[in-house]
Amino acid sequence: MRAVLSVLMLLSLGGISYAQDCRELRQACMMKDQLGERGQGNCRRYREACQQPQVSCMELRARCMFKDELGEQGQGNCRRYRQMCGG
Repeated sequence: MRAVLSVLMLLSLGGISYAQDCRELRQACMMKDQLGERGQGNCRRYREACQQPQVSCMELRARCMFKDELGEQGQGNCRRYRQMCGG
C-alpha cells in the first residue's frame, strides 16, 4: 500500500509541472504579437503538448507495475508503455 501511495504522489507531481508548462505556452501563444514573436512556434507547441492528453513514460510504467493495486485490468497501460517508451 505504501508503494501505491508513493506512485500516486509521484504521478500528481508530474501533473503540476505539466499544467504550469501548458499555462505558460498558452499565454505565450496568446501574447505572441505583444512579445514580438513571429510564426507558430509557441502556439504549435501548446496545441501539440496541451490540447491532447499526454501520459509520460514514468506514469505509464508506474500504472503498469501497480495495475493490481490500482484496480486496473487488462494490458492497456503496459502495452502503451512498451509501444511509446520501448519498455
